[in-house]
Amino acid sequence: MDKDRLVLQECIEALFHYHWIHRDTQADLYFQILARKADIADTVREYFGYRLLLRNEFIKLEKIPVSSKTFMGIGGFTNSLHYMFFCCFLAYLEDKGGDQQFTLQNACDAIRMYYPEVATPFAWEERSHRRAFADVLQHSVKLRLVYVVDRNIDGFRDDEKHDVLFQTTPYFRHFAPLYLFDLSKIQNLSQLEEYIAKEIANGTTPKQRLLRRFFLESAVYDDELSEEEVKLLEDRDELERLNEMISEPFEYWHLERYHRTTMLTHSENRYGDYHPKDEQISNAAVQYATLIWDKVNGQEVTLDHNGRVLCSEHEAIKWFQEIKDLHSHGWTKSYTERPVTATWREVMEYMSDFQMADVLTGKQVVFYSAAGRVTGEYVSQSI
Repeated sequence: MDKDRLVLQECIEALFHYHWIHRDTQADLYFQILARKADIADTVREYFGYRLLLRNEFIKLEKIPVSSKTFMGIGGFTNSLHYMFFCCFLAYLEDKGGDQQFTLQNACDAIRMYYPEVATPFAWEERSHRRAFADVLQHSVKLRLVYVVDRNIDGFRDDEKHDVLFQTTPYFRHFAPLYLFDLSKIQNLSQLEEYIAKEIANGTTPKQRLLRRFFLESAVYDDELSEEEVKLLEDRDELERLNEMISEPFEYWHLERYHRTTMLTHSENRYGDYHPKDEQISNAAVQYATLIWDKVNGQEVTLDHNGRVLCSEHEAIKWFQEIKDLHSHGWTKSYTERPVTATWREVMEYMSDFQMADVLTGKQVVFYSAAGRVTGEYVSQSI
């Protein structure tokens, strides 16, 4: 692949990885994208039906996933209150002009107005509620939606009367993706998901929806796809054409399909999180997946028609205890000294992020077929 194509590939990878490409702090990348804006805009429109947003201060790729996944959430937001405060704060900012100043207390009053009546009540007198809104404000500053003019946000965690002076930036109007339906008519989450799904279906082809999934998700499972999308993957010629579409501009990337699962694999990486990481948590995930795969091969557990293992949470933890007994001599001290359930939950969260497993409601656990793809053994090397 010639150098210019490699640079183009890196530009698109970066656009998928970063929410914004900043002109002031990522100047080289910003101007590389700007110099190739026509090629990049054509590629993302043809492949994904995405829009490239070019502004003097930043460049952004409007990445709208086909479906929401847990790993797509905001790091540091641990409960629904974080997300509700964030949405209310974005609604408040919509009424602001560029470079307009406002105070934290102004924002607190506005949150009360925008906060949905059906949601769990909140009170600024509660420290946990102030802490959640402070987290939202810190995240908004990190995203450059606003910046602090005077005083600090942390003071609000301990004092509900604490005030901070903020100012809007050129970024805040471009954070939320552009939808064509009227958001004011949405009454609940399921209705919002229905409207978004309908807009995506009407504005994209089955091939574009598949490509969105491949570039944003670790694994794509047939039971989550439309009938048209599954037909594309089951047709050998269509699958090969999809693979060629990806491998032509993206060197070292190719599709892998087995049973009812498809994955976009990378033999080299620059941006984003990849499995396995050179960390204890990914080692434990490989050992865990391998143990379960061995149980499948030994007919101790059975697969369902989608190639998944379903079990109780109790049984899943018991299996994890088995790998701790087998491999803990090679684990870090923090992993061996904690209760097995605490380590198990951390590994399960990691596997969920890579769509290898999930903890379901009713204390049920599912291991997806992607977990079987990453099994293996560590071979000791004698010196």
